[in-house]
Amino acid sequence: MLFLLNDTLVDVAVPEFHLERRWPRLGCGAPHAMTALDVIEFVQKRLNDMRAAGISTDELTARDLASLVVARTGANSLVLRRTADGATEPVLKIIPQYVMEAYASGAANDEGAAPLNRAAPRMALN
Repeated sequence: MLFLLNDTLVDVAVPEFHLERRWPRLGCGAPHAMTALDVIEFVQKRLNDMRAAGISTDELTARDLASLVVARTGANSLVLRRTADGATEPVLKIIPQYVMEAYASGAANDEGAAPLNRAAPRMALN
Protein backbone atom coordinates (compact mmCIF):
# COMPACT_ATOMS: atom_id res chain seq x y z
CA MET A 1 0.00 0.00 0.00
CA LEU A 2 1.33 3.42 -0.93
CA PHE A 3 1.20 6.16 1.70
CA LEU A 4 2.06 9.85 1.40
CA LEU A 5 3.77 11.12 4.55
CA ASN A 6 4.40 14.83 4.06
CA ASP A 7 6.56 14.84 0.94
CA THR A 8 7.65 11.20 1.07
CA LEU A 9 5.88 8.36 -0.70
CA VAL A 10 6.18 5.17 1.36
CA ASP A 11 5.25 1.64 0.33
CA VAL A 12 4.12 -0.61 3.16
CA ALA A 13 3.10 -4.03 1.87
CA VAL A 14 0.70 -4.94 4.70
CA PRO A 15 0.40 -2.05 7.18
CA GLU A 16 -1.32 -4.03 9.94
CA PHE A 17 1.33 -6.76 9.83
CA HIS A 18 4.14 -4.18 9.81
CA LEU A 19 2.58 -2.40 12.78
CA GLU A 20 2.12 -5.65 14.70
CA ARG A 21 5.86 -6.37 14.40
CA ARG A 22 7.11 -2.83 15.02
CA TRP A 23 4.75 -1.11 17.48
CA PRO A 24 6.92 -1.71 20.59
CA ARG A 25 9.71 0.30 18.92
CA LEU A 26 7.39 3.17 17.99
CA GLY A 27 6.93 4.33 21.58
CA CYS A 28 3.19 4.91 21.23
CA GLY A 29 1.98 2.17 23.54
CA ALA A 30 -0.52 -0.40 22.32
CA PRO A 31 -1.84 0.89 18.99
CA HIS A 32 -5.13 -0.99 19.26
CA ALA A 33 -5.98 1.19 22.28
CA MET A 34 -5.35 4.43 20.36
CA THR A 35 -8.11 6.45 18.75
CA ALA A 36 -7.63 8.07 15.35
CA LEU A 37 -7.07 11.41 17.09
CA ASP A 38 -4.42 9.86 19.37
CA VAL A 39 -2.61 8.50 16.31
CA ILE A 40 -2.68 11.83 14.47
CA GLU A 41 -1.39 13.69 17.53
CA PHE A 42 1.35 11.09 18.10
CA VAL A 43 2.57 11.21 14.48
CA GLN A 44 2.37 15.00 14.37
CA LYS A 45 4.42 15.31 17.56
CA ARG A 46 6.98 12.75 16.35
CA LEU A 47 7.46 14.50 13.00
CA ASN A 48 7.60 17.96 14.60
CA ASP A 49 10.18 16.76 17.17
CA MET A 50 12.30 15.22 14.42
CA ARG A 51 12.13 18.41 12.34
CA ALA A 52 13.04 20.57 15.37
CA ALA A 53 16.05 18.33 16.04
CA GLY A 54 17.14 18.55 12.41
CA ILE A 55 16.61 14.83 11.86
CA SER A 56 15.13 13.66 8.57
CA THR A 57 12.60 10.83 8.57
CA ASP A 58 14.39 7.60 7.70
CA GLU A 59 12.71 4.90 5.63
CA LEU A 60 11.86 2.57 8.53
CA THR A 61 10.42 5.35 10.68
CA ALA A 62 8.31 6.54 7.74
CA ARG A 63 6.97 2.99 7.28
CA ASP A 64 6.26 2.66 11.00
CA LEU A 65 4.32 5.93 11.13
CA ALA A 66 2.50 5.20 7.87
CA SER A 67 1.46 1.77 9.15
CA LEU A 68 0.10 3.29 12.35
CA VAL A 69 -1.94 5.89 10.47
CA VAL A 70 -3.33 3.37 7.96
CA ALA A 71 -4.23 0.80 10.62
CA ARG A 72 -6.01 3.25 12.92
CA THR A 73 -7.54 5.78 10.48
CA GLY A 74 -7.78 4.11 7.07
CA ALA A 75 -6.22 7.17 5.41
CA ASN A 76 -3.33 6.82 2.97
CA SER A 77 -2.01 10.36 3.29
CA LEU A 78 -0.94 12.54 6.20
CA VAL A 79 0.51 15.94 5.43
CA LEU A 80 1.49 18.50 8.06
CA ARG A 81 0.70 21.97 6.78
CA ARG A 82 2.37 25.01 8.27
CA THR A 83 0.03 27.59 9.77
CA ALA A 84 0.67 31.34 9.93
CA ASP A 85 1.99 31.07 13.49
CA GLY A 86 4.56 28.40 12.51
CA ALA A 87 2.69 25.45 14.01
CA THR A 88 1.59 22.47 11.95
CA GLU A 89 -1.89 21.29 11.12
CA PRO A 90 -2.39 17.63 10.16
CA VAL A 91 -4.37 16.88 7.02
CA LEU A 92 -5.56 13.29 6.49
CA LYS A 93 -6.79 12.17 3.09
CA ILE A 94 -7.73 9.07 1.19
CA ILE A 95 -6.11 9.41 -2.20
CA PRO A 96 -7.19 6.94 -4.91
CA GLN A 97 -4.64 4.18 -5.39
CA TYR A 98 -4.27 4.86 -9.12
CA VAL A 99 -3.30 8.47 -8.33
CA MET A 100 -0.69 7.28 -5.83
CA GLU A 101 0.72 4.80 -8.35
CA ALA A 102 0.85 7.43 -11.09
CA TYR A 103 2.64 9.76 -8.68
CA ALA A 104 5.05 6.99 -7.74
CA SER A 105 5.82 6.29 -11.40
CA GLY A 106 6.42 9.95 -12.10
CA ALA A 107 8.39 10.50 -8.90
CA ALA A 108 10.69 7.63 -9.78
CA ASN A 109 11.52 9.34 -13.10
CA ASP A 110 11.72 12.98 -11.97
CA GLU A 111 14.90 14.44 -10.59
CA GLY A 112 14.24 16.29 -7.35
CA ALA A 113 10.79 14.75 -6.92
CA ALA A 114 9.44 13.30 -3.70
CA PRO A 115 11.46 10.24 -2.69
CA LEU A 116 9.79 6.86 -3.04
CA ASN A 117 10.53 4.34 -0.31
CA ARG A 118 9.40 0.99 -1.63
CA ALA A 119 9.65 -2.29 0.19
CA ALA A 120 9.58 -4.36 -2.99
CA PRO A 121 8.51 -3.90 -6.62
CA ARG A 122 4.76 -3.98 -7.12
CA MET A 123 3.46 -6.74 -9.34
CA ALA A 124 0.56 -6.45 -11.78
CA LEU A 125 -2.58 -8.40 -11.02
CA ASN A 126 -3.71 -10.90 -13.62
